[in-house]
Amino acid sequence: MSFKPFIAIGHGTSQDGTWDTGCCWNGYTEAALAKEVVAGLLEVFDYNGKDYLTDYPNNDKNIVKCVETANANNCSHYLSVHLDWDQAPSGIYPIYLSASGLAMAEAIRASMKLRIPGLNDRGNLCRDDYEVGYTNMPAVIMEIGSIKADNDLIRNNTKLFGRAIAYGLLDAAGEVYDQIEDVDTSPAVEAPPAGTPKPENTVTNSGYTWDITNIQYFLNICNYGAPDIDGLWGPETKSCLINAQRAYNIAVDGIWGPVTQAHAEAQIRGYQTRLCEVGSPCDIDGVAGPGTMGSVKDFQIKNGLEVDGIVGEQTYSKLFNTQVQSPSTTTLVNFGEDEFKCECGCGGDVKQELKVKVQQLRNLLSERAQADRPLIISSGFRCPTQNARDGGVPDSLHMSGDACDIYSPGVMNRAMVDEIAYCAHQVGLGTYKYYDSLFVHVQLYPADGVMN
Repeated sequence: MSFKPFIAIGHGTSQDGTWDTGCCWNGYTEAALAKEVVAGLLEVFDYNGKDYLTDYPNNDKNIVKCVETANANNCSHYLSVHLDWDQAPSGIYPIYLSASGLAMAEAIRASMKLRIPGLNDRGNLCRDDYEVGYTNMPAVIMEIGSIKADNDLIRNNTKLFGRAIAYGLLDAAGEVYDQIEDVDTSPAVEAPPAGTPKPENTVTNSGYTWDITNIQYFLNICNYGAPDIDGLWGPETKSCLINAQRAYNIAVDGIWGPVTQAHAEAQIRGYQTRLCEVGSPCDIDGVAGPGTMGSVKDFQIKNGLEVDGIVGEQTYSKLFNTQVQSPSTTTLVNFGEDEFKCECGCGGDVKQELKVKVQQLRNLLSERAQADRPLIISSGFRCPTQNARDGGVPDSLHMSGDACDIYSPGVMNRAMVDEIAYCAHQVGLGTYKYYDSLFVHVQLYPADGVMN
């Protein structure tokens, strides 16, 4: 089959003729940003004389029409460009269903990671969405990043994003091509004032470049020390950063690099999410700052705690043991009151939203098997003591009540690990598959991976 992909702009005209912007944040819309990325993608195809079909520039076909057009014209590949919503973690996140779709996703991810500085990567997601489920060719829904967390990186580099995707798609198809050489790969970042002290290596990991003040807020809030929040890089800030790196069990070098930032963002995002749930709201962006510290102080005031903006032992215990209203009316018919609680007996429990989704997962698992498929919670909430006892990473989502480990007794094998993970994706959970130990880690934050 000759190379002739269909390239779709995310959202646009709906089936009823109304306009759908997709996700929005701070005046930016998914449809508008995706359109600019597609423009860069098609520029590569035009430059190399490649045939294609698309709904660019009018974005006047809904997803059903796009899929029908691709199928009717025997297109070789299907690609739809999207952005994730404003509370999504940073990073590219292609969605696929078939093995050929996975190969296509891997090639695009590799191309983007090679060509786009500061790009975060959340892996792949196998999910039966319409555009990948009803196409007759390899198909990928390309989530190019969060409209909020990756906003600067995407909007300052839309052509670069599009071209990197195009090269990846051409690689997947085995096509020969020439690259367009006049691409500025540097994100537009405002330079700090001359003479401003900086960390030894401040990098962009999620599309947001942390400055020294952000790092100092993070170290204070997460209780790794209390350096002055003065925007100056000195031995005290470096010493506290080393405390954090030791706690995360990563390279201890006192340098703010991408691995350190990824751990910090995960921990801060977990605190932000929980603060919002218990009525002390802040932006859920994974970035430490005065807003997050202010929300911690608000929570401390409401609960009679020392008001220092630090999530220390007492604040942590109160924060994650505070009950919140259930987000769903789904009945937890198959799980007891204590099944998700911390094994140490401290009373810490996972979030109600996670319990509801695990019940929905169990229902779907049994429905697909046409037989009852019990699920055992092998590890639920973990307080810091229990987490250390279990060998968990210091920023484990078990500690914020966002994750648990599950298995189905008597039937576990590699295929059942895959089946449980598939059902988890269908109800909106992220997963890590443990093939050697035969269990699945499920979490509220989207993720997908294999951990052996």
